[in-house]
Amino acid sequence: MNTTITLSEKDYISKGLHRKCYHHPEDSNKCIKVNYNEGAEEETNREIAYYKHLIKRNVSFDALAKYYGPVSTNYGNGHIFELIRDYNGETAIPLEKYFANNSLTEKYFDQLVTGLKELKSALLKDRIITMTIKSKNILFQHLSETKSRLIIIDNIGNSTFIPIANYIPYFAKSKIERTWQRFLNSIVKENSNNPLLIRLISVVNH
Repeated sequence: MNTTITLSEKDYISKGLHRKCYHHPEDSNKCIKVNYNEGAEEETNREIAYYKHLIKRNVSFDALAKYYGPVSTNYGNGHIFELIRDYNGETAIPLEKYFANNSLTEKYFDQLVTGLKELKSALLKDRIITMTIKSKNILFQHLSETKSRLIIIDNIGNSTFIPIANYIPYFAKSKIERTWQRFLNSIVKENSNNPLLIRLISVVNH
């Protein structure tokens, strides 16, 4: 029996530094990430190993897209993840779009504040380590007209040679706090044309 999933360009969603993401042709609530360049395999293996570490620890996945396992595709070996959709069925949009657009920031200001606070709490609660946190790797998911949440979809894991933060809560929380502050600083720096973000970050921090 052929277990290879056939992908086509009509399934394509987007691409990151190392992987392309496609709609799962047999499940509308899942996507498949496939390596497309050199160096991708090492990054993917690191991330998948960390996902398995989190699954073993039975974390809630309140802050992350769920991981479902490896798969063979006509574009090479891939990995299946949860596809984050809004309540209307549309694929959720990256957070960076809301920061780059002043009117979107203003419209969703309170939800963005709440989402950022809840995301940080979820990372600390489950001690989830990320390489970096970038707004392009976070989806702003609309659960209803008035409710939303933020979900990290890429760049998780720990590249430290001896990853003690994976196992010792004190070091994990210190690392998360440092990464989080760098993320908040980058939001303002990368969106200097959006003065609302200075106020937003101030509210998030208090």
